[in-house]
Amino acid sequence: MLRPLAKWVLIFLVIAGALAGCSSGSNNHSGMNMSGMSMEPIKVELSWSPPEASVNQEITFEARVTQGGGPVEDAKEVRFEIINTAGESKKLELAGKSVGGGYYKAEGRLAEAGSYRVTSHVTARTQHSMPVKSLTVKR
Repeated sequence: MLRPLAKWVLIFLVIAGALAGCSSGSNNHSGMNMSGMSMEPIKVELSWSPPEASVNQEITFEARVTQGGGPVEDAKEVRFEIINTAGESKKLELAGKSVGGGYYKAEGRLAEAGSYRVTSHVTARTQHSMPVKSLTVKR
């Protein structure tokens, strides 16, 4: 059986060892490197051409992605989701491709006249933005 003083010394050594083991003594964290990353929000401007579309006409969807006034050319993902508001199951998804200067584009055609909700899903620099706009397709 341990004497009371030896017991306290042993407890102290265990605690000191545990605390020393939890601290590596360096600040080299192996997690995500956030140096050079701005926490300023990304901004996404959603547009398409032509502005007034007709059935089966090719439409170019465009997302301009910026952060701090400068272009974001390293977006991880840019998708355009086009949903017919008359039937949520009528949906078109297009992958945006970088064309430089922070611009991402995709082309598609809509087979039915009506109102659509266009959402651009942009993931860039640990952030996600989903601006939504309405598009009317005429006959």
